[in-house]
Amino acid sequence: MKGSVLQDTKTGHFFIQLYWQKKKERFYRFESGDQWFPFESRGHARKILSIMQGQIDNGDFRPEAWRPGSRLSLDQYSQQWLKTLNVCSNTARFYRTCIKRSINYFGKEKDIRSFYYSGLMIFYKELGLAEKGKYHALNTLKTMLKCAVRDGVLRKMPEFPRLTDATTTDVEYLTFEEQQTVVRVIPEKHRPIFELGMEYGVRIGELRAIKKDCIEDEELVIKRSFSQFELRETTKTKRIRRLPLTSRAREILQRTPASFSEFVFTYDGQRPYYERKLRSLWKAACGEVGIKIHLKNAIRHSLGCQLLDEGQDLEMVRDIYGHTSTNMTRRYVKRTPRRVLEALERRGKVFEFTGHLPTKDGEVSD
Repeated sequence: MKGSVLQDTKTGHFFIQLYWQKKKERFYRFESGDQWFPFESRGHARKILSIMQGQIDNGDFRPEAWRPGSRLSLDQYSQQWLKTLNVCSNTARFYRTCIKRSINYFGKEKDIRSFYYSGLMIFYKELGLAEKGKYHALNTLKTMLKCAVRDGVLRKMPEFPRLTDATTTDVEYLTFEEQQTVVRVIPEKHRPIFELGMEYGVRIGELRAIKKDCIEDEELVIKRSFSQFELRETTKTKRIRRLPLTSRAREILQRTPASFSEFVFTYDGQRPYYERKLRSLWKAACGEVGIKIHLKNAIRHSLGCQLLDEGQDLEMVRDIYGHTSTNMTRRYVKRTPRRVLEALERRGKVFEFTGHLPTKDGEVSD
């Protein structure tokens, strides 16, 4: 499709004119950094026109992308993308923070179609963040661009730098005995919520959101979650989990102080626990017994490690946790060094006992 470079008789500025989808389009400015300027000369406008014609030939020309405030700019498209997310307020705030890092670096008017590998690599290297922060910033940008591909405004995904999985860290956990050591020094009326959390490895937000209608016959139903003070009628994974009531869980629920609240666990007989209150109680108890561990790890991650130590497989842990994949479970649980040592020590014990080695056929030699 042909276009031309013309000059405004009143201002003397050059502009580009072309017909796109039977409509006349005019472009008066070009983007430089995060700002827009008039074309410097006729030759400069012709160079921009050739870029436009190349996009037309490739099938990814969008007139709005060549104007300030384009919906294809990083700032405008990210605002649209954030509105589509069906996540809790905490997660939405997290995504906004990550996208803001990209906007601060590339500029608000950055065309989302102009990302390329080397530019993303430089962005990754120049981010003044720890590895975990870099990982989240680029992964959020990548997720947004995948949405742009589905919207049809981006023809294909740019290649992203290979990132270190920052969520794979040393797993903090407590043994069952260590958990009980801490629980025993928590004030008695506050113990049940911690004990039930440890029994099932429930997320803190889901634990706080357990209502009386979640206790059904022989099951504990996990179907709600708190995000800060916002109660959501869904779990983090959008899946309802039904867990059988163990004898220990029944005993914990029987000891839970009765209340007129719709919530099972309340800190004052009326209102559900808020996370800061739980962390405060936990931190005080840990300080008293000389144990230091984050509440989430003490409740959720510890159960998985304990189950692996007792011989349960990873799939069983995944089902109890409600993870959508075993790979996710693998990030947060591991066998304790004691069990690893036992496994290594048992290796070859039968041959040490007999004093014989097996032959190629599997028989023990004389």
